[in-house]
Parts: sequence; structure tokens; C-alpha cells
Amino acid sequence: MSAVPAVTGEGDEAPAAASAPPPAPMPPRRAAAYIAASTLLAMTQGFGMNLVAANIPQLQGPLGATGTEALWLVAAYMAPNASLSLALIKIRNQYGLRHFAELGIAVFLVVSVLHVFATDLGSAIVLRFFAGIAAAPMSSLGFLYMLEAFGPARKLTVGLSLALTNIGLAAPLTRLVSPPLIDMGGVPALFHFEIALAMLSFGAIYLLPLTAPPRVKVIELLDIPSYLLIAIGFGAGAVVLVTGRQYWWTEAPWIGVALVVMIAALTAAAAIELNRRTPLVDLRWLTSPEVLHFAAVLIVFRLILAEQTAVAGNFFQVIGL
Repeated sequence: MSAVPAVTGEGDEAPAAASAPPPAPMPPRRAAAYIAASTLLAMTQGFGMNLVAANIPQLQGPLGATGTEALWLVAAYMAPNASLSLALIKIRNQYGLRHFAELGIAVFLVVSVLHVFATDLGSAIVLRFFAGIAAAPMSSLGFLYMLEAFGPARKLTVGLSLALTNIGLAAPLTRLVSPPLIDMGGVPALFHFEIALAMLSFGAIYLLPLTAPPRVKVIELLDIPSYLLIAIGFGAGAVVLVTGRQYWWTEAPWIGVALVVMIAALTAAAAIELNRRTPLVDLRWLTSPEVLHFAAVLIVFRLILAEQTAVAGNFFQVIGL
């Protein structure tokens, strides 16, 4: 007898839905455009962060500041920038990637233009503080545009490697292009160059939209005090690390005060985060053996490469090169 196919009754389960087809690969030209946009965004953020740090001696004269005073320009930039990326993750997920990208680049462009009008150290420090805030989305966008160009199998291999390469190239390239810019137009040429990069990035974001994931309501009330404590702790730590080497401990008691504030703020933030179901920072994951091992390896590599990125650079800066 031939087999009779079974008839599915009303009580039987429906067949499993077919799995969704994998996303179509991006055309090579469009992928190249996204890679170029990622590189542009990374260079815009990197040059904005390093133009001042690489040209402290050149900025002293126009701003009427000593070398130690001019170093506060770097501290003002790093104080908000060190922690803002944590908050931007949830902001991006809740309010949409497109709005996040457009608003972030618009604010960065406005702050870049305002730098041209800074004529004294006080106004320059205020502008660098807001530049640190405006630049925080740029590093995220540089990563996202690079990952957009690759399929799922290569996002965290080729895409991530190229994004990290772009970030690493910004500092040496800044020192490479700064002397010719200053020779052509003085210190204002540095800020004109930053504005030009910001305008190009502004156009790239509007021409090449990112794939928008679904919005998720993730921001909670406890995120506000938790982030404020983290921002205070990271900000105080950034100020100490940037300016502390220029002051003597016994002559600058505020260094000790800043360290106490940093420890107290981060301890309070950790107490809040460890008792939350959906924390802003997953401390249990960060303190897992695997992550600690990975962090230790990165620290060792950073110490080995410090001579190239810090010692040699500072030496050439001191002798005017």
C-alpha cells in the first residue's frame, strides 16, 4: 500500500515559520562610501581631540597663557568626554539612531565654528568643554558607519579592526598636518581645518543614513543619578590625569580633593548599579575573569606602546617639532 499523507487537524501545531533570509550584502561602491564616511568621522573626532593637545606651545601666545594654563584646554575637553559615551548608548537606543547622528554632528559643527571666536583662555576652556560633549557621538558614529559596510560575519572582525585603526591613526596624523597648517594660516588655520572636517562629516551623515534598529524604551529614572555620579568621578579623574603632572602635590591640594571626589562618586555609582536589574554599567560583567584578563592584556600593550605615542611625541613637542 502506498503511504497516505497525514492530514493536519485543527489541534495540531502549525509548521515552524521559515527562517528569515540573511540580509543582502551591500554593493561594493556603497560599502566603500560607508568605509570612507567612517574614516572621515573618525578623523574629525580624532583631529578635534588632538589638535589642541598636539599644539599647546603654539596656542599659548594667542591665548596669553602659560603652558600649564593651556593644558586646561585638554582637561576641559576630556572631563565630559570620558563618561558621555555611556549615556549615549541608551539615548541612541531609545530616541533612534538617525536623530542621534543628525543632532550629534550638528552640535559638533556649531561648537567647531565657535572656536574661531575664542580670543582668551577662559572662553577657550568653556568651548573645549562643550567640544568634549559634542565629540562624544562622533566616535560612536565612526564605529557604526564602519560596521554598516560589512555583513554580520565580518562586522566584529574586519569592521572592528578597521574602526580601531582609524582611531589610532588620528593622533599621529594630527601631529603630521599641524605644522603645515600653522605655517599657512597660524593657529586659526587649525580651527578652520576642524570646521572643514565637521562640514564634510555633516554632509556624509545626511547622504549615507545608517540602518535604524527598532527603538526600545531603556532609559530609567535611576540612570540620571547613576550617570551624574559616573560623570563627576570620570571628570575628576580626567582632570587629575591631564593636569596633575604639571603641578606639585604640596602646592596643589585640589589634586587630592579631586581624587577623593572621584573615589566617592564612583563608589556611590557602583552601589547604585550593583542593585539594579538593568544597570547603566554592568559591573558584574566588567569584573568577570574573562574581561579582567582582556583588560590586563590591553594595559600591557598600552605600556609597551606608550613610548611611541606619549614619550616621543612629548619630546618632539618640547623641542618645537
